[in-house]
Amino acid sequence: MGLPLLMSARNGSGRAAVLALTALAFALTLAIRVRGIESRFWLQGDQIRDWSIALRSFTDLPLVGPATHVQGYTVGPAFYWILWSIRVIVGPWFQNLPHAGGIGQAVLESGVDTLLLIAVWRRTGSLPVAVSTIVLLATAPFALALSAVIWNPVVGATLAKAAVALVLLDFHRGSSLGLALTAAVGWIAVHAYTGAVFVAVSVFAALVLDAFVREDLRTALRSAATIFAVVVLLQTPYIAHQIATGFSDSGMGAVGNSIARILSGRDRLRLAESEAGYSLALNQILVTPWTFAGVGWAMVTASAVVLFRFRHDPPLLMMTVVPQAAAVAGYAFFLAGLDSYYYLPLMPSAVLTLVLAATAVVPVRLSRAAGVLILAGALAIVPARLRTAATMFSMREYAALLSGSRTLAQRGQPVRAVETEFQLPATSDSEFLYRILGGRFDARSPWIAVITSTGNVTYRNGGP
Repeated sequence: MGLPLLMSARNGSGRAAVLALTALAFALTLAIRVRGIESRFWLQGDQIRDWSIALRSFTDLPLVGPATHVQGYTVGPAFYWILWSIRVIVGPWFQNLPHAGGIGQAVLESGVDTLLLIAVWRRTGSLPVAVSTIVLLATAPFALALSAVIWNPVVGATLAKAAVALVLLDFHRGSSLGLALTAAVGWIAVHAYTGAVFVAVSVFAALVLDAFVREDLRTALRSAATIFAVVVLLQTPYIAHQIATGFSDSGMGAVGNSIARILSGRDRLRLAESEAGYSLALNQILVTPWTFAGVGWAMVTASAVVLFRFRHDPPLLMMTVVPQAAAVAGYAFFLAGLDSYYYLPLMPSAVLTLVLAATAVVPVRLSRAAGVLILAGALAIVPARLRTAATMFSMREYAALLSGSRTLAQRGQPVRAVETEFQLPATSDSEFLYRILGGRFDARSPWIAVITSTGNVTYRNGGP
């Protein structure tokens, strides 16, 4: 039974089934994302910086996004708005400690997964295809391990996934407001993480092209104008920042410099490197804990199948094949190295392309059975993927640091400093949790608190 039929069921049993399934999807994906977060939260420099900003008042938030490793920053403050909202809503339940931000971020992504589940189910009419898509996405070890880490690429990827879901739901067809909201979600994803731009541009194209396909030129032009207005509105904080800095602070200078060097002929187009980078990302994000040397060619083949099979559904193609092709072409203009996390926003498109292609190559009468087989395969690899995710991007020292910081704060005795007997990552901070918990420092105190590996606290005399 397809989703539209379920949603229109008069007796309520269909609606109850949909609600139960979506609630289960939300609960299970959230559970695997936040399990053990109080004992392994990844507390590194980026997380300390961003959570410190989220602890400010809203009026003290930056007008631009987080700094990037290529000497710039994202082009809008939406990431900090979202993180601040998480701190306000979720933070008080967890003493405003940073892992509250990870929990809130995981809640957001699980909610978006539920939306995508409904969108794929409605678009394809196949529950196994929809569930397979979510299982493959939510349990991918690389992405799963990062899902509860305060980090703007994860939030950008989550928002890009939400925009994909809204397009697949035809949310933009309902009203001008629906179109504006869909466009806004796509561009806010770029605010959070620049790498989401390939999905955002594909979303914009889908919104306009959908009207063209229906031979409604007026609606297409109105859609384009609405998208333009939304982007300009969302860039108001960035414009204000540029005015305040005298237009001397270029956030995307490294990207612009790469494009300029290639277009001027000083450097060559790096298409082969871009293709290799995407293939590596597919292996590290989706195929891990295994490897598949031909994953790039598999994606090309799947894309060709989807292009042919769904050629009469341009919005679907825009949410599957086009973002991936745009990213490969776009990153060919980028001269720096290509890390796998750059491609996180593309994973919903990649997974949906693979699943749709797998069901499209079999006769129609066998498509339902093919969907069930794909789902069985996706579920079979979940345990191995969860075990792998548990070994990635975790800081096991967080449990001891949290326990010791709480003990110190409860004692209320000012100390000169807080140290640990165990080695923390270079960018972490042994005093960060203690400060959030209200711990006091006194430069005149002779005592330096030392948190042990078991979470206990000892003191050493640091002298006068």
